[in-house]
Amino acid sequence: MALINENYLKLPGNYLFKEIARKINVFRTMRPNARIIHLDSGDSRNISRGVVASSLHKSVDEMTLSGMSAQLPLTDLTKNVINRILKVDYEAYGVKLTPEEIFLSNNAMSIESDICELFSNDNVLAFLDPSYPAYIYSAVKSGRSGYRRADGRWTNFVYIPCNWSNNFMPELPKEHCDVIYLNLPHNPTGTTFPTETLKAWVKYAASNDSLIIFDASHSHYITEKEVPRSIYEIKGARKVAIEIRSFSKTTGFTGTNFAFVVIPKELSAYSLEGESVSLNTIWQRRQISLFGGLPYLTLCSANALYSEEGVEERKKLIAYYMGNAQIIRNSLAEMGFKVQGGINSPYVWVKIPNNTGSWNFFERLLYETNVICSPGVGFCPGGEGSVRFTSFSSREETEEAMERIRKWHSL
Repeated sequence: MALINENYLKLPGNYLFKEIARKINVFRTMRPNARIIHLDSGDSRNISRGVVASSLHKSVDEMTLSGMSAQLPLTDLTKNVINRILKVDYEAYGVKLTPEEIFLSNNAMSIESDICELFSNDNVLAFLDPSYPAYIYSAVKSGRSGYRRADGRWTNFVYIPCNWSNNFMPELPKEHCDVIYLNLPHNPTGTTFPTETLKAWVKYAASNDSLIIFDASHSHYITEKEVPRSIYEIKGARKVAIEIRSFSKTTGFTGTNFAFVVIPKELSAYSLEGESVSLNTIWQRRQISLFGGLPYLTLCSANALYSEEGVEERKKLIAYYMGNAQIIRNSLAEMGFKVQGGINSPYVWVKIPNNTGSWNFFERLLYETNVICSPGVGFCPGGEGSVRFTSFSSREETEEAMERIRKWHSL
C-alpha cells in the first residue's frame, strides 16, 4: 500500500488566510449588503498597471500571432532580466554580484521550500516569532519540527522573540543555530534592522558557521537610509547568506509569479565528512534537473518591471501604498493604539488593548466596522495579542476604514 509522508499530517488544518476567507464568507452570508474593506492582504486591482501590464498583453499577442519566432530567445531574455536586476537592486547600492549568482523563480515560498530541501534534517532551525508561517510549514513537512507543544511551538525549532517586549529588536540566539530565517522588512510586524544590527547577525553567522536565509521581498518599501536594502550591503554576508526577493506586493506578481534568489559563489555548507560544498553549485544542479524555467509571459513582464519606466512606476506605486501605511499608523496611534511598522514596510502591527485575543478582535472589527485585519496569532504564537493591517487598498478605502474604526473605538 502507498504510505503517506506523515509530516504533512502535522501541518495545521487551515492556513491563516484560508481561515480569514472562511470567516468572511460566513459574514457575507449573514450580512450580504455589508461593504467590507480589506486591510488584511493585497488588492490586485491596483497593481500591474502601466508598462508591466502592457508587456503582458504584448507577449500574449506575440505567442499567439507569431509563435515568438521573431522574438528574443528565452535564454537571452533571462540574461537580460538578470542583468537589469543586478543594476537596479544591487549595483545601485554598492553591491557586487555576478549573473551566475542570481536564479529566477516563480515565488518566494517555492524558493524557500526548495532551499529547505538542500539541508540535512539534523540542522537546528531558528525563526523570528512572530514570523511568516510558510517558513515553518516548509520545515514541518520535511520532518524537521519534532512535535507541537501546547503553546503552538515546535520542539525542534528555536524561536527568537520579535515583539513588544524587546521593541522588535530580537536578540542574537543564545544557543547554536545552523539556519536562521530573517525576513526584513519583517512580515508581519514591519520590523527592519539598521546597518549595525544586521552586521551583528552576519558576524554571529560567520562565528557559528550558520546560514542566514534572508527574505528581502519587501525591501523596495525601505525609506530610511540607515536600513540596508540587501544583506549583501554588509561586509562578509556573501559567505553566510542566501537572499530571496519577490514582487507580489510591489507590482502585482501574486498572479503572474516572479521571484529570484541570490546564492553567492562563496557560500558553502558541509558534508558529514566535513567537506565544503558550494551551495551555488548545488542549486545549479537543482535548477537543471527540477526547474523548467519561467514562462515567456512572466519573463517579458519582469523585463518591463526592471526597465527605466517600470522602475519609476514601481516607485510611484510603493509611495502610494506607503502613504496609506502612514494614514493607518498615524490614525491608530491617535486613537491610543500601540503601533509598530508602517515606516519601512507596508505593514502596521497593532497591540490589542485589554488582553483581547487576536481572533476575537478580528471578528469584532469585522462585524462591528466591516473592516478586515489579520489576527497576529496566525503568524506564530508570539503574535497573539496583536493584529496586522496592510496598506494595499485604495486611498479612499483606507481613509474610510480608519474613520469607521475611530467611531467604533470612541463608543
